[in-house]
Amino acid sequence: MAAPPAIQVRNLSKTYELGLSGRSESLLKILERRVRHPVTGRRPKRERFVALDDLSFDVAEGEAVGVVGRNGAGKSTLLKIISRITPPSAGYIDLRGKVGSLLEVGTGFHPELTGIENVYLNGNILGMTKAAIDRRIDEIIAFSEVERFLDTPVKRYSSGMRVRLAFAVAAHLDPDVLIVDEVLSVGDAGFQAKCIAKMKSVATEEGRTVLYVTHNLVTLEHFCPRSLLLVDGRLDFDGPTVDTVARYLAQYPIGERGTEAGVFDLGGADRSATKLERVFTRVEFRPGGATAGDVVRTGDRLQIVIDMEGFAELAQPILILGVFTNQNERVFEMRTGMTPLLSAHEGCARQSIVIDIPEVPLTPSEYWLSLHVKDGHRTLDVVRHAATFQVVPADVSGSGFAYSSDNGHVIVPFEWEVRPTDRVAVP
Repeated sequence: MAAPPAIQVRNLSKTYELGLSGRSESLLKILERRVRHPVTGRRPKRERFVALDDLSFDVAEGEAVGVVGRNGAGKSTLLKIISRITPPSAGYIDLRGKVGSLLEVGTGFHPELTGIENVYLNGNILGMTKAAIDRRIDEIIAFSEVERFLDTPVKRYSSGMRVRLAFAVAAHLDPDVLIVDEVLSVGDAGFQAKCIAKMKSVATEEGRTVLYVTHNLVTLEHFCPRSLLLVDGRLDFDGPTVDTVARYLAQYPIGERGTEAGVFDLGGADRSATKLERVFTRVEFRPGGATAGDVVRTGDRLQIVIDMEGFAELAQPILILGVFTNQNERVFEMRTGMTPLLSAHEGCARQSIVIDIPEVPLTPSEYWLSLHVKDGHRTLDVVRHAATFQVVPADVSGSGFAYSSDNGHVIVPFEWEVRPTDRVAVP
């Protein structure tokens, strides 16, 4: 007989009344309502919002399943209900075993307690003894990379530090089901890669179940064999991740998956040196050369728009863009000295530099952009991690084959030709 699923979801729905706080009305609110509606004393009509609509699916033990969908599709609501943070309006969820969740930044942490105290608190909530937590504490500390701050109250942690510790706790305290939301995007690229590797280990080597919500389609395809697509609170598709991603991209054209996707404000970005000027103000990616977005297909057109202040006033302006992998490997570099600027727009205080890449030569992965501007030999501004974007698979040759990150990082155009030869092979 087949083993029961680790997660069983049946006819799950969640409805909110917009504007309703969920708390009982105070006497003052009741009197105020009667003044506004003296005859009936009725409440004003409230709009109902359906966050989840009749979802049903199973997740087997040891299975890693992704969840995708545009903002507002119901992904986070689903995870909160599965994590027992939010109750459903209808339907039910059956969970087997302990659940470790990493949802919103800081969820499950008491801000007044120190990092180490929160580790033991979360372990106790999961039903672990102090002795069991003691056996894992060194692994948790090493993975989190926040050892220096373990005796500091969590309220003084940055969002990145909270995510590091929260993931280390959730992944190392032996949960039977690990639930991770898009919160991992807060961490740096190196830590994100380490988290993905740990989740793979949890699922494939330890046989635990992972439910993973992300907008990073490349990570999704590498980590989750199966994924769910949510559309307006409904389960639109459930199947192999490659098919789920294809359906997602077909429904929401690249560049239309969120108003802020592909736009990066550099006004408050970290600079490599405090004495540098702040020339760079904004970066925007335009897949296809149209709407802003942070996902582009291999071989498609990509425009990079960089907003700057004072660039036209420079005597010898040099703009340098570097493209790097998540492993901090430089893939290629673009400089204004290699190709001339089409126009300078002298006298304009603020300018936008548009870099047009006709065919993106990158294999599927996540990449980040560094920016460097100089006036002759003098460096004016440097933003190392200015922006990130994703490249997703595409059949660029029409052969039915799509490059992956296993094929390297750069696609070089080439042609095969077989020619006859009269050379005799040496025996």
